[in-house]
Amino acid sequence: MTLTKQQDKATSDDDYTSEMSHLTIGVQIQELSKRLQNTTEELHQQVRDKHGALLQQATHAGRFDAALNTLTEDVQRVRATGHRLKSQVDTQYQLVENQTQVLGRLHEVSHLLRSAGTLLTLTAKLKNTKDVLRQAELHFELGQLIEDKELKDIEFIQEERAFVISSGQKIRNLTQMQLVTGLQERNQTQVVNALKIFMNFNTLEKSLDNLLTTFISDMEQSLKECFAGTDISVLNKADAMRSPTHGTSNAAKSSSRGPGKAPQLTTTQNFRAKFWKSLHWLLYDELYESCTQIKLLKTALEQINQFGYTSESSEQCIPQRFWQRVQQLLRKSFDECSQHVNQTLQEGLSKLLTSARGLEQRLNNEFQFDNELFAPLEVGYVSKCAANMKACLAGVELPGNETVDNFIRVASTELSAALIDSRLSTAIASVFIVCGKELCTKLEAQIKLGADSKQVVDMPNLQQQQNTQLANVLYYYKDSVRRMLRDLQLQFEKTTGGASGSIARSLEQADLLIGTILQQIMESIITTISIIILSMHREPGLNTDRLSTTGPSMYMKELQEFVSRSWSHHIELFDDKELTSKCGQELAKRCIELFIHNLCILRPLSGAGRQRLKQDCQHMEQALKPLCPNFAELGKPSRLLRAMSLLIVQSAQELVKQTVGSDSLVPSYIVLLLLFGHAGAELQSPHTTANWSNERLIEWLDGHTAEREKLELISGALQRYRDNARRKNIQQYDEVYPMMVDYFEQALKAIA
Repeated sequence: MTLTKQQDKATSDDDYTSEMSHLTIGVQIQELSKRLQNTTEELHQQVRDKHGALLQQATHAGRFDAALNTLTEDVQRVRATGHRLKSQVDTQYQLVENQTQVLGRLHEVSHLLRSAGTLLTLTAKLKNTKDVLRQAELHFELGQLIEDKELKDIEFIQEERAFVISSGQKIRNLTQMQLVTGLQERNQTQVVNALKIFMNFNTLEKSLDNLLTTFISDMEQSLKECFAGTDISVLNKADAMRSPTHGTSNAAKSSSRGPGKAPQLTTTQNFRAKFWKSLHWLLYDELYESCTQIKLLKTALEQINQFGYTSESSEQCIPQRFWQRVQQLLRKSFDECSQHVNQTLQEGLSKLLTSARGLEQRLNNEFQFDNELFAPLEVGYVSKCAANMKACLAGVELPGNETVDNFIRVASTELSAALIDSRLSTAIASVFIVCGKELCTKLEAQIKLGADSKQVVDMPNLQQQQNTQLANVLYYYKDSVRRMLRDLQLQFEKTTGGASGSIARSLEQADLLIGTILQQIMESIITTISIIILSMHREPGLNTDRLSTTGPSMYMKELQEFVSRSWSHHIELFDDKELTSKCGQELAKRCIELFIHNLCILRPLSGAGRQRLKQDCQHMEQALKPLCPNFAELGKPSRLLRAMSLLIVQSAQELVKQTVGSDSLVPSYIVLLLLFGHAGAELQSPHTTANWSNERLIEWLDGHTAEREKLELISGALQRYRDNARRKNIQQYDEVYPMMVDYFEQALKAIA
C-alpha cells in the first residue's frame, strides 16, 4: 500500500509540475508557498496526533544508551582479565618449552653416545671375528649405524667407521668371487653362504643382477668373437681378462670354464666349418654350463627361502630373467651381425637349431627357445633349400626316374636336416610340395589325350606307351616319396608339426594324373565290354531247346578274350598296382552290373537257353579273374552274380518267393524284369512298351539308381498290358501277370 501511495504521489507531483510549467513565476511562487504552508500544518497535526508515541520512543532510546554503556564497561573488565591470564600461561609455557629443549638435546646426546658405543662394541667384535658369515651378520647390525648422518660428525669413531666400511667392501668383493667360484665348482654350500652374506648386506638383488650381467656380457663377447673369427691367441687373452675368477689360483682357472667361453676360431678358408664348431660349442656346452649354474643358484635361493627369485610367476624369477636376456642377446646378435655371418647362419639354420634343440633336451626342456627367435633366419634357409630342390628340375622337360631320384635325394637331405624343428620342417615341407607340384605339372604337360590314346582294340600305340611311361614315372615319384617318409618316420614323430601329413596329401595330384591316364583307357574298355555284352541279345539258339548247354556262349568267349587281352596289354603295364587293382574292381563291378541288366531283359528264352546263361554266369567269374583275382573282394556284386546263376533257371512261381526290401540281395526290379521273360508276348517288357531299344534301356537303368523310378517304369508296362487286355476283352490274364502284380505291390510297400 505504501509503495502504491508513493507511486500515486509521484504521479501527482509530475502532473503538478507539468501544470506549473504553464504559469508565470509569480503565480508559481504563490502556489508553492501555499503548498508549503499546507505541508507545515500537516506535520504539526501529525506531531500532535502522535505525541505520546514519540515521548515513549525517546524514553526507550535513553534506557538503551545506558545499557550500552554498562556492557562496554563489562567488556573492558573481561579483556583485562584475559590479558592477565595470557601473561601467566605464556610464562609457564616458555618455561616448559625451555626444559623440553634441554631434555631433547640430552636425549639426542644420549642416543648418539649409545649408538657410538654400540658401533664401537660391534666393531670390536668384527675385528675379533674370523668367520665371514658372522662378520656379515655384524655388518647387518652396523648398517644403520654407518649410514647415520649424525655419527659421521663424531671424530672419535671415524677410525672404526672407516674400518667397517672397508671391511664390508672387502667382504662383498670376496663373496662375489666365492659365489662365482661356488657356481663353477657346483658347491651349493658355498653358494648358499654367499647369498646369505649378500642378504645381510641388503645387496642380494644387486648382486644377482650383477651376476646375470656377467653371464650375458661374457656370452655377448664370445658371440662377437665367434662372428668375427678372432685369432686363437687374442681369444685366449680376452677370456683370461674377463674371467670372473681372474686373480685366483692357476689351479682354479684350469679346472673350470667361465660362462660363455667359446672355443677358439682361426681366420682361415675353413671359416664356416670352424664357425659352426665354435657356435655349437658355445650353445651346446658353454650355455649349458651357464644354465646349470643358474639352476644351482635357483636351488640355493630356495634353500634360504628367497622364493620371490625362483617362482615362475614372479617378475624377479632369476631363471626367467636370465633366459630372457640370453634370447634378447641372441636376437640382437643375429640382427646386427655382418652380411656374410648372417648368410652363414641362414644357410646353416638346421645346424643352429640342432645345437639349440640339443641344449633344450640336455636341460630337460627347463629352458626353451622361443619359436620366433630363429624366424628371421628361416627365409634364407628356406630359399637355399628351395634353390637346391628346384635345381634338380631345372631344364628338364620330361622328368624320368633319374630326375625323381635326384630330387628325392636332395629333398630327403633337406627334410632330414629341417626335422629338428617343427616350424622349419613345415616350411621345408611346403617347399617340397611346391617342387613336387612342378614335377607333376611337367609330366602332366606331356600326357596325350584323344582318340589315339584311348583305343583298346589293338596293341598300345606310341601315345599310349608314352602315357604309360609318364604314369609309371608318377608312380615312381609317389613311391619314392612314401619310402622317404618311412625312412624319416622316427624324425617326423619327434616333431609336433603336420609336415609328413602335408607331404602325403600332396601325392593326390600324382594319383589324379595317373587316374586321368587310366580313366580314358578304362572308359574305352567299359564301352567295348558294354557292346560285347549287348550282343547276347543276338546270341543264336537261346530260344530253342536244341542248344548245347556246355561251354560258354559266343559273346562270353569274346568277352573273356577281350578282358584278358586289354588288361594285359594296356593295364598291367602300369606300375601302380594299388590303383590298377582299384580300377580292376570298379571295372569288374561295372561288368557284372551290365551283364545282369542285359540278362534280366533277355527274352524269349528256352530251358536250354536258360541253362546256357547259367553257365555264362559262371564263365563271367572266370572272365573277371584278370581284373579281380579274389572275386569275393567285390562284395555284393559277386554275390549277386552267383545269385543270378540260380535265378535265371527258376520258374516264375519260385522267383516271386524272393524277399523284398533292403535285406534282399537281389533288387525287386531285377526279379520283375526276369518275370517278364516267363510271360507271353502280349505282356511286353517295359522298354518294348516305351519303344526303346535294349541299349537305351541299359542307359536308362544306369542313369536312374532309385528303386522307385525303376518300379515306376515296370508299373507302366503292367498298366499298359492291363489296358490292352480290357480293350481287347481278353477273359483271362497271362498266368504270370497276377504274380507280378502281387510281387510289385510288395516291392512298393517295402520302399514306402
